[in-house]
Amino acid sequence: MVELRKERKLDRVFAALADHSRRRMLVRLRKRPLSISELAAPFSMSFAGVAKHIEVLADAGLVRKVRAPEDGRSFKLELENKTLADASAWLTYHQEFWTNQLDALENFIEEENNDYPSSKNRKKN
Repeated sequence: MVELRKERKLDRVFAALADHSRRRMLVRLRKRPLSISELAAPFSMSFAGVAKHIEVLADAGLVRKVRAPEDGRSFKLELENKTLADASAWLTYHQEFWTNQLDALENFIEEENNDYPSSKNRKKN
């Protein structure tokens, strides 16, 4: 059950990252937490559109809303680094796995080629 929850969380993370606008929003949040208005400023989309993107990012655990200390009513958005670290760890694990598999395949092919010289190198009768 825990594994299934982790898989679903990864599905939401990668689905959220699949959108160019959401990735750009995450880049903007690297510098500092921003209000929704500040985050929306450079995008040519409605406030409602930005809010939907933020909802997807929040549901995926990539951003979180934090009450602004200035007034206690408004929110700032900030990156949720743990979720990105978990997704990165998943990618790293699978990258290493497939790199090792491909290295093993390459070694096998080289050994096979050394055991069976090509027909060009064989003497003809």
